[in-house]
Amino acid sequence: MNRFFFDYTAKDQSLFDYCGHEFRSVQGAVEFAQATAQNLSHSLTNEWSGWSVVVRDVEGKKFLSLPVGEGTLRAA
Repeated sequence: MNRFFFDYTAKDQSLFDYCGHEFRSVQGAVEFAQATAQNLSHSLTNEWSGWSVVVRDVEGKKFLSLPVGEGTLRAA
């Protein structure tokens, strides 16, 4: 199992995940990030507009950045 962290970033602020979640593969972490971004994009208040979900490993290496409300992945 590998631990991945899911940070939420916007232009001038960040919310860091200090606990993370364990997944068997990078693909599992990517799917979790996609589901998280999709859930945030359906927020009733639209307060997550302009944010991204950033996936990183235990060493801090970024795997991807997924904008909330957009269906495309951006390589880190």
